[in-house]
Amino acid sequence: MSSTTSRPTTSMTSSRSARDTRTTATGARTQRLPIRGAWPFWGAAAGVLGAVGHLFTTPMLSEAEYLQGPAYMEQLDRGVFHVGIVAGMAAVFCLLIFAAGWRRLLDRGQDGAGGGSLAAAVVPLALTASAGAMLLGYGFKGSLAIYLPGGSDDGTMPYDGLYSLFMFNDLGPYMAWWGVAMAGIAIAWLALRERALPLWFGVVSALFALPPIGMLLVTGLPGFPGVVHPLWLLITGVGMGVLGLRARSGVDAPLASAVE
Repeated sequence: MSSTTSRPTTSMTSSRSARDTRTTATGARTQRLPIRGAWPFWGAAAGVLGAVGHLFTTPMLSEAEYLQGPAYMEQLDRGVFHVGIVAGMAAVFCLLIFAAGWRRLLDRGQDGAGGGSLAAAVVPLALTASAGAMLLGYGFKGSLAIYLPGGSDDGTMPYDGLYSLFMFNDLGPYMAWWGVAMAGIAIAWLALRERALPLWFGVVSALFALPPIGMLLVTGLPGFPGVVHPLWLLITGVGMGVLGLRARSGVDAPLASAVE
């Protein structure tokens, strides 16, 4: 009876192991990264909270309003910056957990998938770099929240100083997303070249990497990752999370093989 019972389990394990092994473009055998559990959803949360932290809480001034310079500071609403600092710091927390999940993922696959891959090692480093930059990028929103009219320290900083903070806030939180963009480039390599992730991860990541790189090369604009990569992080986090939950429950994810 025990022999009969063990056969399906052994067969299922062997089948899953075979499905988790792919052949790269160079003919070498590689294994899929062993994504298990719901931890990637922290990345999706970081994408949503990050978007709230800067895309939806940065005042869009007209040219005439910009030309007023420091004099316009008294007309700004401190409330949006308060929301921005809270959402931004929550995004940093979620992003660090996502980075830690990647680190643990690589530790699990150190003898197989991703173990010797430089691209895989870049992902948690790049995410952590972005988290550090976001502490500054979103942190200055807190300065505006307390120094602008209505804040706890209203009237203690001259408008010239507030204008400097405002100008940093205009681009700082956006530039902080370059680390996430670089993590996306590394994931594109992992999926397209090393086949350690489903192919669609690589296609999506590569497409999202093109606009920031293009804008940087053509115009010098450094903040475009903050425009597009919160959405990339949401898509990637949800995609990896679905794969992880299905793998933990023993169900093979169609996302992993639908575009192979």
